[in-house]
Amino acid sequence: MLENWNVLVIAGRNTEAELLKELEEDGEFERSGFKDVLVGRVVDIVEFLEDAENKRYTHLNRVIPIDDAFFVSPENVVEILKRRIERYIDEIEPGDTFGFRVERRGMKEELSSQAVEREVGGYFYDLVEKINGRKPKVNLKNPDKLIAIEIVGNRCGIGFITKEMREKYSVIRVK
Repeated sequence: MLENWNVLVIAGRNTEAELLKELEEDGEFERSGFKDVLVGRVVDIVEFLEDAENKRYTHLNRVIPIDDAFFVSPENVVEILKRRIERYIDEIEPGDTFGFRVERRGMKEELSSQAVEREVGGYFYDLVEKINGRKPKVNLKNPDKLIAIEIVGNRCGIGFITKEMREKYSVIRVK
């Protein structure tokens, strides 16, 4: 099981096997256990995004770059996320808007994406306000800075995605 992954890729409908084959030369990828969702490790994320943007992978639907990957359980996910997102406080500059998104696959009975989003996002908001001495601006539709949390079974990844990245790479799409 790939522990140190730095990218989550979503294949087109029912094309997971084909996408896995397309990606085999460009990094280490494996099935996540969820349909059409792969986790992977690439050496150069920018190069990978450029290739994806240039349609090198015909079966790729979208990509989420991941900065931090770790294992979680329903009991510890919120506390771990609170600790792990603190590293992004300095990235939110005065005037920046930020957004927070959680996409969960698995743990359906034990965890609500919206509850995690509210609790961890609220914690981050309060932290930014306390550290920077100002109320941060939230924009869920098109923020300057987006913290994307991907929960895939017992794996969790956090991606810090700027508006510039989303504008440059249309393959980066967070639900």
